[in-house]
Amino acid sequence: MKTIDIIILENDKLVRQRLEDAIGETSEINIIELSELNDLNHTKEIIKETPPDVILLGIDDTDSNEMQFFDYLRKYHPHIPILVMTQHTRDGAKIAISALKKGAVEFFPKTTVLSGSILTEDYFKNRVIPVIKVAPRFNRSVLLSQHFVDTAVKKIEPISSDFFKNSLNQMELLVIAGCLGGVAPLYLLLSSFPDNLPVPVIVVQHMVEIYSEVLAEDLNRYTDLQVKEAENGEELKPGWVYIAPGDYHVLTYRKNQKNYITLNKGPKVAGFRPSIDILLKSSSQQFGKKVLTVYLSGGGNDGIEGAKVIDIIGGQIIIQNERTSLLSDISWKVESYGINDGSYPLERLGQEISRRLV
Repeated sequence: MKTIDIIILENDKLVRQRLEDAIGETSEINIIELSELNDLNHTKEIIKETPPDVILLGIDDTDSNEMQFFDYLRKYHPHIPILVMTQHTRDGAKIAISALKKGAVEFFPKTTVLSGSILTEDYFKNRVIPVIKVAPRFNRSVLLSQHFVDTAVKKIEPISSDFFKNSLNQMELLVIAGCLGGVAPLYLLLSSFPDNLPVPVIVVQHMVEIYSEVLAEDLNRYTDLQVKEAENGEELKPGWVYIAPGDYHVLTYRKNQKNYITLNKGPKVAGFRPSIDILLKSSSQQFGKKVLTVYLSGGGNDGIEGAKVIDIIGGQIIIQNERTSLLSDISWKVESYGINDGSYPLERLGQEISRRLV
């Protein structure tokens, strides 16, 4: 078995030590370089001499050597997947979202949200190591062709608001589910919709708290829809997008002929909270066959059981196709059960969703 070669660049010594200890327990990953990022030219030479399969980069400030080096990598080595680590703060979340929009494949907080202390070795082992291990399966053509989100959204042909006039509303809820590699497609998809989308949208993107809030705020700048982080007890409204908050499951319920969101901190599902499965199972009971579910890029098992439930009740499921997905593990699993109603490239998803809503 070929080992996965990785370069880890992180200024905090304790973070480096915990990563080294976690990685040391597996023979599948080989650390080429583990150091501070204090000599950009030296690190550039290492990459040229021993090209890594993945780079794990800690970034603590937008105006830093680390961010400068991130931009360098995306420009001159776009085929190398970059995993970003930031502080678990609003500033850290902004750095992570910015990096994802520029082509980073995933982010990790490296500190706790309350005390700011470094996370444990077990955290790095259970969260970071699995992502490193799937790096060989990343779609390199997506890495190479992926434009910055800010550039790509300008090329989107938005759907006319006239499309939804006199809509019969075949669906009552749109659920968008994503995981690894799902953030950039989410920006492009939501930017294609007009403000009179006839259904509410709930997005489950596997994120931790604060990061999901920052994502919602930033998405709101790119779409005519109203985007916000979901709150407990709020009413679902057409044309609004509700982002599942980190560390909370999202469910739906109906009262007095109106539909609402409820949040809870139940057990994680397949290692995640929020969970795609939890939302889909809840929504299937309320909306029945009038749920349209869209799977963006991602991996893991969360969402498979929920997809089965949506299929049984007659709801519709469509997926982002393999060609345009960074990681198509979850879409492949959905397809393998024969429960999807179509696989589409990212540039066609908006039109396909719209067609199914009216």
